[in-house]
Amino acid sequence: MSASARRCGFLVAALLAPAAAPAAEGGAVLRDAVLAADTVWSGTVTVVGRVVVKRGVTLTILPGTAVRFVRVDADGDGIGDGELTVEGRLVARGTRAATISFASAQERPQPKDWTYVMISTSRDSVVEHCSFEHAFTGLQVHLSTALVRNCLFRGNFEALRFSTADVRIERNDIVDNVYGIRYESRGSDAVVARNTIAGNEYGFFPVVKSDSRVRVAGNNIVNRSYNVTMGEEQRADLEFGGNWWGTADAAAIEERLFDGRRDATVGRVLYRPHLEAPAAPCGREP
Repeated sequence: MSASARRCGFLVAALLAPAAAPAAEGGAVLRDAVLAADTVWSGTVTVVGRVVVKRGVTLTILPGTAVRFVRVDADGDGIGDGELTVEGRLVARGTRAATISFASAQERPQPKDWTYVMISTSRDSVVEHCSFEHAFTGLQVHLSTALVRNCLFRGNFEALRFSTADVRIERNDIVDNVYGIRYESRGSDAVVARNTIAGNEYGFFPVVKSDSRVRVAGNNIVNRSYNVTMGEEQRADLEFGGNWWGTADAAAIEERLFDGRRDATVGRVLYRPHLEAPAAPCGREP
């Protein structure tokens, strides 16, 4: 099979179960599809239901590709069922001039129109110069190694979630979501650095068994309600030193932390030493 035959506009029906619906507007429409061989997407890809990339398979998404999820809520839980689950490897490497976009297909998009892009049991996935909008969770990384860099997460219920993952999250704009980054470290070796995490209702949400192997430093963290909200099972203190909190005043910083200072059953956010001015460079590269 030629490489061009695998591009999304000419995706072979044998890769899908069931077969793809007829293409619309020059792009591919995938319904509950399984990708069982290396595949390249380009142009516009419309997802209805769940697309799964099997183990050992690489999905490559070319710069400028638009992935659109149709809102179908079959179970009535208020969350669109559209998702991309990668059990193999995802290489979504856009450019500054040609971002890869994951978003709702609806005319009037809302958060939770689709479920997520999930990288699961994957090695060496790359997500660069992508945007994630209108999802329950824009991107989840579990039991995997991944790089997430120079991306925009906006208008989602959760921007990012990870657990038991070796993930590097750097130079992203995580803005105007309900939750910015939710995580359960559970042995993760994660770095969260040089991101703009701003305008979300809650910036960080460490929910359970998170520890100092998640290194969070050099970020600008300025959100609406709380910059860090400890989950009810997060008993340990967590290191958050070396970040900018929108102010250098300790009392003002602590006002935006929901931790052991407010609830003695959870750990504290160890924010000192904190930056005296915004981190720069920070967020997506211009």
